[in-house]
Amino acid sequence: MADAGRESLFEPGTDRWRQGLGKVRDAVRQELITRQLAQHLPEPVAGRPPAVLDVGCGQGTQAIRLARAGYDVTAIDLSEELLTLARAAAEAGPDAGALPLRFERADLLDLPAAYQGSFDVVCCHGVLMYLPSLNSGLAAVVRAAGPGGILSVVTRNRAGIAMRAGMTGDWRQARAGFDSRYYRNRLGIDGVRADEPEEVEGGLVGAGAERVAWYGVRLFTDHWASVELPGDFTDLVEAEAEAGRRDPYRSVAALTHTIARRRADQP
Repeated sequence: MADAGRESLFEPGTDRWRQGLGKVRDAVRQELITRQLAQHLPEPVAGRPPAVLDVGCGQGTQAIRLARAGYDVTAIDLSEELLTLARAAAEAGPDAGALPLRFERADLLDLPAAYQGSFDVVCCHGVLMYLPSLNSGLAAVVRAAGPGGILSVVTRNRAGIAMRAGMTGDWRQARAGFDSRYYRNRLGIDGVRADEPEEVEGGLVGAGAERVAWYGVRLFTDHWASVELPGDFTDLVEAEAEAGRRDPYRSVAALTHTIARRRADQP
């Protein structure tokens, strides 16, 4: 999700990120986001499938799942490497070539005019923490949605910084994490920003959207490194799902998944 002249803060961590695909942390995240989003997706209108924009689609997991569920999906990313990975994942399935799915290189902060106000659903999962400003990123997400459109935004939760450090027994980092906003993530990237759920809500309201619901993502397993899926993965996901929708657990999860709706009176 960027123009040719801007490199994402995420770019240096791409190789390490790819090594974690399919492991527990990635699998839990994908399963929870899918479940949480499904509760808010619009139904087809007059036989027309809702149009979805997936911003920063990465390996394409959510874009492919939405396309298989019948949505008309446009998936964008900054990285040609990740777009190649996503296309390969889509082409590896039994429905290769038949999915209503397009992958394109585009920048959230400089979206083509044709994208503005064009989508029934806009997903932006794990992108905003790498942008300089939460509010400018949220404003761009909101602008891509049509009036009444659904927004699905995943951000790093500020309370999760100390939580993960403490779960790993790194007490010095845990103490520092209570007052931190920027941190070094597991990909080795410095300066990644974490935001509070209320800040995300405020940014959405300022951009012309209203929060509908919010969830936590990955409480019990965020400190797991390169762990393969265990035999009780189904039970693990059920426990994470409960934590993600209940207080106080969702408040200290690693990620915040916010569902919002663009106000119908927005131009």
